[in-house]
Amino acid sequence: MQFKYSALAASLVAALTLSGCGGSDSNDSDNNTVTGNTVKVIDGYLSQAEVCIDRNSNQSCDAGEALTTLTNTKGEIIIPEADAKYPIIARAIAGKTTDSDKAGTLGNSYELIAQAGSTVVTPFTTMASIQNKTMEELSTELNLDAKVISGDYVAMKATNEEAKKVHLLARSVSNELAPSVKDNDAKELTTTTETIQNAINDSVNAGDNLDSIVIEIDESGKANSTDVIPSLDAYLKDSTLFMASLNNAYAAVEGIAELSFKDGMLSFENDKNDVFSTPYNVVNNTLSHIEDGETSKEEFVYISKNTSLAVTPQGDLNFWTTVNLNDNYKALNMTNASFVDQTWHYLDDDSTTQKPDPMLASMTFHKDGTATVVEAGEENFTLNWEVKETVDSDFGTIQTLALSSTEFNDMNLMLVTKDNNIMTVNNLDEKSQNKEKSAFSLLIKDKSMADNIMEKWGREL
Repeated sequence: MQFKYSALAASLVAALTLSGCGGSDSNDSDNNTVTGNTVKVIDGYLSQAEVCIDRNSNQSCDAGEALTTLTNTKGEIIIPEADAKYPIIARAIAGKTTDSDKAGTLGNSYELIAQAGSTVVTPFTTMASIQNKTMEELSTELNLDAKVISGDYVAMKATNEEAKKVHLLARSVSNELAPSVKDNDAKELTTTTETIQNAINDSVNAGDNLDSIVIEIDESGKANSTDVIPSLDAYLKDSTLFMASLNNAYAAVEGIAELSFKDGMLSFENDKNDVFSTPYNVVNNTLSHIEDGETSKEEFVYISKNTSLAVTPQGDLNFWTTVNLNDNYKALNMTNASFVDQTWHYLDDDSTTQKPDPMLASMTFHKDGTATVVEAGEENFTLNWEVKETVDSDFGTIQTLALSSTEFNDMNLMLVTKDNNIMTVNNLDEKSQNKEKSAFSLLIKDKSMADNIMEKWGREL
């Protein structure tokens, strides 16, 4: 599908900038070149997080306040001695920052803050700041040990059972934090935290492994326990997954692939009757295997149970899922609550060849049934939207997202998979015109994540 104002990937990538603090990628070491106080940024340990010194104490990362390095793999960064008297803001960036708890990069951006002199920057130091409480007052409110919530609770888990509850609470609350410290509502955060704590107590009573789950709040406000995927290796091992290219030309040739991973072997079969088996290897977030006599690598930029994304050596973007895409899967229903007064970032491959031509458009959905579309480097335009009932020959009666405008062909988006950060969609209008399934597209909640995916999509590894 093409919007009228679609821009070339190269021009978009050139225009991309990360909002917020800035900072370089060069901080993979232990920060030995700078003297000062070592601070840890923790949800799990956050690597490649930006850090700012809030010298004017306005809870914002302003120009000139960013450190030139990012946190290392232990979540550590050195605060210069001259800045020790100021609050610290750490920015976790979707699509860039990694969390030691989880595979892949983060799916949502958020900021953490700690007062001057703190040795850690965590969701708990952030809650205390937002709610204008001391750490002791916060610990009383949460009924948790002040020493645990004020320190490195990840390291404490080896000898302190309560630290496991604290870590799960931090892991879950971070998903509810706003991209900017100032955008958090203290009262709403208190209510959300109580909801999460109640769910954690249920998990404790059920005997759940607290290190393997996260509590997520859905659109209705209900708390749900979801498994955490700790690594790409754990995601693949002993699993059967389904994969499809987001490029129409590749999708037409390769179809839907079913891949099984067992005892170090990858078994591949697609709906075009291609079959092979080969050893595979995983290093960090990269899957390697031999295909047609050559080593093929896929870098996973996002990993979740329902929706994972990986960039191929050719710059193609593949969609992976546990959902059986070959078995007339059950489509999910779109809901109005997912869109009203919200902004989603639509990613699609405009290419008609196997060379990717990705495009990105931000769509802000208004209550009056209109949406404002912004595409990089071009004028804004307006479209009409509605969630409507659609009868499809393959998927039956479902609720879809219909988009229409005089600027481009109408779209009728069916929801294929969904988590809190991404919707994978299929354009039923395009499927109808082509008389076959069209390639999948993405709706992404976080702009930084969309930008970072676009930065790699279309660029050969």
